[in-house]
Amino acid sequence: DETTAFHLRPTQHNTDNMSSSTLLSQELFDETILENEEAFDLSPEEALKETVDQFLSQLGLGGVVCSADLLLGDHHDDDSGAVTNGAATEGGGLDVAAADGDDGVDTPPRTTTTTTTTTTTVQTIPTQLLPLSHLILSHPHSSHGKHARLNRSHFQTSLELLDGLVGVDGKIAHVALAGSDDKVKEVVAALENVGRHCMLGDYYWNEECGNECAQSVNQHERHSSSSPLPYLAIFQRTSSIYTLMSFLSVVDPDTLSNSITTLTPTSTCSNNNSLTILQTTIRTISSILSSSPNHDDKGGKCALIRGELRDVFVPALGRVVGLIGGFVSGAAANGNEGGLNENGSTMDNSTKENDDTVTTITEKTSILTNLLQLGTNATRGCESGKVAFVLATVPESMTNISKRGGVAVLVACLSLAQTTLPSTTTTTTMNKILIESCNLLSSLCRYDDFRDPSASTGGAIGAAGVNTSSAHDHAMEFHRAGVESLLVKIAKEVLSQLSLEEGGEGGGDVVVVERLAIAVLTALRVLAVNDEIIQTMVALGLLPVVTKALQLGVTVDESTTAVGVGDNATNKASTIRKQRLTAASLGLLRNLCGNDEIKTNLCLGSSEQTSPSSTPSTLPYLLQAMQIYPSIALLQEHACGTLAAMALRRPANARAIIESGGPRLILLAMKLHEMNVNVQRQGALAVRNIVSRLLRETTDGSASTTDASPAGIVDERSTIRDAFLELGAEDTLRSIAGRHQGSVDEAYAALRDLGCTVSLVKFDAEDLQSNAVKRPMMFGEKHNSNFRPVFDDSEDLTEGLEGAASQFGASV
Repeated sequence: DETTAFHLRPTQHNTDNMSSSTLLSQELFDETILENEEAFDLSPEEALKETVDQFLSQLGLGGVVCSADLLLGDHHDDDSGAVTNGAATEGGGLDVAAADGDDGVDTPPRTTTTTTTTTTTVQTIPTQLLPLSHLILSHPHSSHGKHARLNRSHFQTSLELLDGLVGVDGKIAHVALAGSDDKVKEVVAALENVGRHCMLGDYYWNEECGNECAQSVNQHERHSSSSPLPYLAIFQRTSSIYTLMSFLSVVDPDTLSNSITTLTPTSTCSNNNSLTILQTTIRTISSILSSSPNHDDKGGKCALIRGELRDVFVPALGRVVGLIGGFVSGAAANGNEGGLNENGSTMDNSTKENDDTVTTITEKTSILTNLLQLGTNATRGCESGKVAFVLATVPESMTNISKRGGVAVLVACLSLAQTTLPSTTTTTTMNKILIESCNLLSSLCRYDDFRDPSASTGGAIGAAGVNTSSAHDHAMEFHRAGVESLLVKIAKEVLSQLSLEEGGEGGGDVVVVERLAIAVLTALRVLAVNDEIIQTMVALGLLPVVTKALQLGVTVDESTTAVGVGDNATNKASTIRKQRLTAASLGLLRNLCGNDEIKTNLCLGSSEQTSPSSTPSTLPYLLQAMQIYPSIALLQEHACGTLAAMALRRPANARAIIESGGPRLILLAMKLHEMNVNVQRQGALAVRNIVSRLLRETTDGSASTTDASPAGIVDERSTIRDAFLELGAEDTLRSIAGRHQGSVDEAYAALRDLGCTVSLVKFDAEDLQSNAVKRPMMFGEKHNSNFRPVFDDSEDLTEGLEGAASQFGASV
């Protein structure tokens, strides 16, 4: 069964015993360090470096690409020779795209730009060039080395235990788990151990390390975290991802679509044990596939391995979709059976829900949340994973899900908010399901796989060859499924709930409510890809919703900004959530401004209160957000982008922006975020759109600046230019925005429309070597010095025609 058995993995899983010419064992590495230290009278640090160089040379990977200095980095322990992998860099500092964070914050891909080309590329290093990544690169006698090697041994033991439960056909040996709670606990502990180390490295200290090891570690090292790179490398090289993929079949999705009270186990293992193993498996895989910026190495090798593991995991996404569909179908079935009567009164659940059933309901809703989170982590940065999820099918038994699998199960999850669930399902639990559903939808409708398609990773159905985005197609799939009505309704309800929480009248978890508001706004933003979808959202009443969200985001409690109070951790967390809510609101507002009529209503407000597009002006809240959160680059990018969209083809909007003090805030954002090319591009674009439109319009909007104009209009145009030039716009556009490759065109256009003297220059690799820089010809300039722009008779032309005619016996 292709959906339950993933048996393509190697049968040999012991890393240290695998016979490969390029795979070294930890024991051999440690023995060589000690031999070099003793034979050549080297210090522990020198012996470590010499050993690394020695093995790299034997593998033919020595030299500039892989040297000991690059692998080891320059971060050492206080305990002679202990080196952490967290500082390891390779190839001059690799930086690859990281997965976007949750809560509506879109992090642009981090890229490295070459100076000899006109393109921006994301560099990757094949795993074959990381031959020592699976090793603990520290001295075996250092405190860190002892502890890390002990953890490594336990990690491999856990992998061997899990692999032993999977047959050669890729199916779980259920008999080994039957009737043994101790065995189940052992499996759960092994799964947790694997996930913990692949996510956090050596952050958690194993109690079995003993007092001798613990006492030899200083306090700083005890609370620091080494990179999870060795554990990820071992996990990848042993193909253990296939083992965990097999564990996803411990529960059959067909049985989940039944009522919880009639859940049928898939084996002799009990229901609760099956669910416990499944939930732990889901959490473990999710922690392995998700990026960990606080713990992954700075060189990007962890991100590279996690990306390759996502490629390998693609075939299992069909199983994930089936499980989500099973759980959501079961939840809907239980909601229809009880909880509330048709008239809204509470039913007597004493005969319906005993203690075991309540526990099962809680566990199943928790597993559904974890499954949605796994789907998000597995599809971020993996275009083939997004496509596989959307195209997946669901079991035929799920008759209430008739559309395409991946889209249908997400729509069904969002529909749970309208379903009467059992009384044990709290509002917070429901909100968490909705949060993860929105996050997964956002991942599926966003293109973020910026890996080089030509650099094949060797993974199953990997990113190699994938160079087009499916984001628009997926957004249209969700649009055809009618997801906008669900999202807008959820947004209205959660913002009303958030208003109550802000006023102290709510009784829920304000953190979860704010997270849901951010998630649903982000989902709406990624869906707003064309005018048809935007019009649908507006017809459903979205404009007042986004205005209210932006208003809540800029409403800051003065008590949190008082002296000494703002340092409180709780207040800081609240401020960060406010920032994210504001950024998510501005991101959605930016996309909605793609429609000319809607952006005018958003900028100037609408007096027609009966229209779905009626809303008060959002411009004051937008500018207030730029003032309150000047240091948040993403927020400033969305704000500048929104102003640029509002001013495009709308002189009245541009004039309102100038009168409200927009130029100062735009230029301030560009000055504060000099190195952020996205802020520079959107800021320059905003300047250009505001200035160019107003300078081309007279007071009645019918004339151009090239026509004869009254003195009053000339003064108005000068005032428009001065509004930017007096604030230092020319210097900002030239020295900041103009030096970024991604914003130079917009900076040039803005300077040109401001009336500044400006010209473009271009260069390539050959120009850099010859110090030759040339300016491209602009439209209207003379490309041929012999060309005369006026007609004049030419004797040479006449003589030439006569000569040609005589040659062919004709006359002119």
